[in-house]
Amino acid sequence: MTHLNKSFLASVLFFAALSLSTFAQTTEELASYTSAEISDIAGFFGISSNVYTAEYGVNAYRVTYDMPYMGNTISVSGALFVPQGMDDACSLPVLTYMHGTIFQRTSAPSFLSNEGQFGFLMSSPGFIVLMPDYVGLGTSELMHPYVHAQSEADAGVYLIQAAETLGDELGYSFNGEFFSTGYSQGGHASMALSRELETNYSDAYPLTASAPLSGPYDISGTQFIQIFENTSYSNPAYLAYNIIGWNSYYGNLYEDLSEVFQEPYATGLPGMFNGEMSAMEINDYLPFLLEDLIQPGLIEEITGDPNHPFNIAAQDNDVYEWVPQSPLKMYYCTEDEQVFYQNANVAEAWMNENGALNVSSSNGGPLDHGDCAGPAIFGGMLWMQDFSVECETNHVGEISDEAWTIAPNPSVNGTTVISGLPTSVKWDVVDITGRTLHSGTGLQVDFSSNAEGIYLIKTDNWGMKRVLVHP
Repeated sequence: MTHLNKSFLASVLFFAALSLSTFAQTTEELASYTSAEISDIAGFFGISSNVYTAEYGVNAYRVTYDMPYMGNTISVSGALFVPQGMDDACSLPVLTYMHGTIFQRTSAPSFLSNEGQFGFLMSSPGFIVLMPDYVGLGTSELMHPYVHAQSEADAGVYLIQAAETLGDELGYSFNGEFFSTGYSQGGHASMALSRELETNYSDAYPLTASAPLSGPYDISGTQFIQIFENTSYSNPAYLAYNIIGWNSYYGNLYEDLSEVFQEPYATGLPGMFNGEMSAMEINDYLPFLLEDLIQPGLIEEITGDPNHPFNIAAQDNDVYEWVPQSPLKMYYCTEDEQVFYQNANVAEAWMNENGALNVSSSNGGPLDHGDCAGPAIFGGMLWMQDFSVECETNHVGEISDEAWTIAPNPSVNGTTVISGLPTSVKWDVVDITGRTLHSGTGLQVDFSSNAEGIYLIKTDNWGMKRVLVHP
């Protein structure tokens, strides 16, 4: 009788688990914007109509779904953006955007925060766009394990799976193209997701291309070393976020926070990470000098012991020591005071030295972290779109009355030649903000004076084409 009861219980638990894994996700429609309204969003973010045109209206949803975390199954949330009005026969590419650092749960994408609004811009050209909120943000009430690679990657993968099962209900299907991008913490998360897709999900969700943007890929060897070489750091709240967040996962960075931070911060900080306070509020609470925040001698103790729990955790969350098989392009800016640009240099060098064939980076110039965000996010989006094959049954793309091409593209500090247009064609070279840099006539366009980046050759009658300029 006991054996039968145990067998029956095991069967019940098995089918309950199966039901949970199949039907756990839920959706809630958040907003529906027309293409005109999305054009207004682009204008709000300073994106010129010269370089971006909203093509389709977009519906946005909050998705709650299950993912593994610390040996358990937890519920998390994310945003899903679906273009409307496309041909029913068209399957769609999937772009997963990983968001940057936030402290308030309601600043997550599924609450349509400022960063969440990017989903409408990215979806309107004809992409399914997914934005995970991550563990501890959005509807999840756990402590967020800040810049924790595996949970970031899992939040992305399991949102892709949830979105795939929702396709019949919401009227879309995947076309087999998968893209990943994100800025700041999202750059780290995008790199973690890209690695996870190529390592463990290449059959189900083959990565087409990825564009990690200004992320701390080398936490142990670049990011924290440079932070503590200075007397202060622009966002000390990030340090506290990292220490408290990682300890919530690993459990061995400290027994009491006073081992890491001086008073009154050791006592006051935990209550500030309640998912309701902003980065500004926490930064304002913390001292300007790191020597007034960190316990004396702790940095020397950590840097002098490779086996210190903090170093082990940092190495566990480095995300660059793998060899991408699909194209990967990192963006960075040299005056970034929050995420040091050498993270991208180290990652690019390691990947290429170990056999990567499609890894590159783009220097956005002497911009700080805030000013770098717009050009990097938009530039990465344009770069990835070039790897997507448009559905031919309802072609809506850049206006082109006749086929024309530009080569070489990328241009390497030289001349690009236009083919397929009249020799007297007039053109403008436009940057991604919509600013006209120079104009000319004829089939040769000189980029030798342009800095590295993405530009557009705009014509009066034949639309525009993108050009990548490398040094």
